[in-house]
Amino acid sequence: MTSCADLRILFRAPAGARRGFGHLVRCRSLARALGVRPLIALRGNAKVEEAALALGCDVIHGSASHLLRSLAPDVLVVDDPVTADARRWIAAGRQAGCLVVSVHDLGIGCLDADLVIDGSMAMNARARRGTTLAGPRFALLDPSLVDEDENRDPCSILVALGGGPRAELAIDISEAIVDAVPHARVRVAGGFVSTPAHVRQQITWVGPARSLHQEMARASVAVVGGGVSLYEACALGTPAVGVPVVAAQRPTVAAFVARGAAKGSTRGPVSAKQVAEECVSLLSDAAMRRRLSRVGRRLIDGRGAFRAAAAVARLAAAGGAR
Repeated sequence: MTSCADLRILFRAPAGARRGFGHLVRCRSLARALGVRPLIALRGNAKVEEAALALGCDVIHGSASHLLRSLAPDVLVVDDPVTADARRWIAAGRQAGCLVVSVHDLGIGCLDADLVIDGSMAMNARARRGTTLAGPRFALLDPSLVDEDENRDPCSILVALGGGPRAELAIDISEAIVDAVPHARVRVAGGFVSTPAHVRQQITWVGPARSLHQEMARASVAVVGGGVSLYEACALGTPAVGVPVVAAQRPTVAAFVARGAAKGSTRGPVSAKQVAEECVSLLSDAAMRRRLSRVGRRLIDGRGAFRAAAAVARLAAAGGAR
């Protein structure tokens, strides 16, 4: 772990039922790799703030200019896909004299920072200035992933698509799986969504947790979105079916599938039946599961946050921060 305990680091990220918690989790992962507590200026409502606190973050309120003046951080880390918001914070960080770090996906967004971190499997653009850490070697995953032990349950399937409007899709997929494989045990991670009133006996609703690492490490197959959870599944060697729950995730899922690191489809609307069929096919094909596990771990080794933290520390030591 890179210790930057003497640096004042402020993170900016959005989170919510529709946006998901991937940006917030990435900030927390980078903070852990840096050896600092995640202090986050959060874009989200009160319920989202409660979730961030439950995840071990400290949440702070205020405008970009006010917080940067009052806190005088050495480093500002912005992980926000909304370009206008990211630009506002980056501009304020530059005015305050911070080392500015921008975290992005697919090479898209506001890239005008001292250090750009884009751990995407697929890249569409490059930063206009500063230093860029690009590619899956720099995927910002929780440092504790590298210490997680496998304990596979041969009939256990994890469905983790997040909360909000994705919960209904997760239930549809789970029911289609148990229709095809009655002895399967499906665990649904629904984020901060309440447990549905009626779920089958073979389906267990997993409540909010700081991470799904243990759930992934025990599953034979994971059904995940095209965000952080897909990278986590690969790092843990869990064979995954990628589901682009929003259009922006389609290139990521397609890239994982093309590299042989996951199963999934990005053509047409998401079909619960099709996803369930992919999952059932994997459950019955041990050789394919081993292949996906091997390729996924080779591409995503779980140490990206450490590499990014080392780069932040080097830039700060070289005078990139006050």
